[in-house]
Amino acid sequence: MASWDDLDWKQFENVFQGHAQVPEKAGAYAIRCTANGTPRPVSRAFATDASGILCFGCTAQREAGLRGRLTDLWRATAGKKAPHAEGRRYYDLNYSKRGFPRNALEIAWVGLDRQSAERQELEWFDEYLDAFGELPPLNRKRG
Repeated sequence: MASWDDLDWKQFENVFQGHAQVPEKAGAYAIRCTANGTPRPVSRAFATDASGILCFGCTAQREAGLRGRLTDLWRATAGKKAPHAEGRRYYDLNYSKRGFPRNALEIAWVGLDRQSAERQELEWFDEYLDAFGELPPLNRKRG
């Protein structure tokens, strides 16, 4: 079982209807897609990712912490101007029309200090690379 499978996954849409749920401190996060509450498999180079991971990220370089970073991600997935590359890629490549609708996205995060958040993100990337031979579909680089 992948280390991100045990995270506390929440509907991305619901998280942003109640901002107070997202902490302002630093952390690492993951985004996945579900279908009827079950992770949607994603074909990768070496195997199919049954957990539906679309991207990993962290807030190590961001003063506003998880709340600010995830707000940017949410805005970017809707096509609004926001500094989040993976969110822009989701929107620009029409993921919502390719079987990964925005209302089916789930998010999970771990609140950590900045250094630990960076380390957690890199661990997830390494685990994903080992299992699937490439990064999650929305990530262009490791870390």
